[in-house]
Amino acid sequence: SEAQSAADSAALAGMDKLAERLNSAPLVAGVPLQTADDLRLAREEAKAFARRNQVGGRAVELLDADIEIGYLANPANRTAPLDQTGWPARPYNAVRVTVRRDASHADGPLELFFAPALGIRTADVQASAIAAFMMGTITPRGNTDTQRGGLLPFAYQVDEWNALLTATGPGSVRAANGRTITVTDSYAVAPQSTGPAGVTHGPDQRLETRIFPGSTASGNYGTITFSKTQLGTGTNVLRDLIRNGPAESDWPDLADILKASPSNPVEVTGEPGLRAAMEDALLAIVGQPRILALYSTVGGRGNNTFYRIVGFAPITVVAADLNGGNKHITIQPRSISNNTLIDGTHSLSFDLTPAANPHPLFLGPRGLVR
Repeated sequence: SEAQSAADSAALAGMDKLAERLNSAPLVAGVPLQTADDLRLAREEAKAFARRNQVGGRAVELLDADIEIGYLANPANRTAPLDQTGWPARPYNAVRVTVRRDASHADGPLELFFAPALGIRTADVQASAIAAFMMGTITPRGNTDTQRGGLLPFAYQVDEWNALLTATGPGSVRAANGRTITVTDSYAVAPQSTGPAGVTHGPDQRLETRIFPGSTASGNYGTITFSKTQLGTGTNVLRDLIRNGPAESDWPDLADILKASPSNPVEVTGEPGLRAAMEDALLAIVGQPRILALYSTVGGRGNNTFYRIVGFAPITVVAADLNGGNKHITIQPRSISNNTLIDGTHSLSFDLTPAANPHPLFLGPRGLVR
């Protein structure tokens, strides 16, 4: 029982350190760069928490060989092996710890009390635990009374998003759709940022770009609704969507829209213009984790613009100005965890489906899995 408690504690500690480092890692080819040093720190954290436990009156000492780190596509599958292939292109999400009292460890085998009468003085003791955070394919949520989906009423072109993710440094990058975007490394976002205080000037190895200016269609700049039919949404509704996101009860088409993927695109209506009156709402969410819709194509014009949504991306708005001569909305990709705070009060919630090739910027629930 003591060995199992020690293994549970150490596995959870190592996994939490792994997730913490992944949240703030620089992006390389669109994937948070998990390094050998991250794995070392996860092992050191597991060892430190193991030492706080005793087995048979002696503090637990872990060897490196007692700590295995790998990937579990589906942590709920109790028989799946810990996959140690594909790293670091696919980051690890699981830590297995085995606590032992035996001759190979400094604390030695467990001394027995009654068994010496039978000539048995010691026994080996062993217990294992695996802790993991889920990764997979993302399905955003709308707002309910208890959760926030964090969706913004804006869409960004998917090829340009991918160009931002794979850019190797500040400068001009040509996207697959033929457009050239400018990327910078001028803002640093704290991993747990929930407001403007978490955004500072300076590099953080996560590049940013502007989703505005730049017309997507005549009279439209990427503002969308969460409807498949034109509603003529007013400015106040858009300001509320920026601040709070869409409530499931208010948008009948939202459930279908949230299932959008490259193989299941969903067309949503656009709203003309980017209104100066929306700036205060954008400034209010600077530094918060949010989710941005990605579109493949856009058609129509003005009130009759339609965006074909094919996915969603986690971002932070780092700057906005819709009133000056240099109007812009600047975003930075961000790793976000399920049920993390979105604004200091509400938690951000989304669904993940286990996958061998997960979306690397969304981290799901975490805990002991075996």
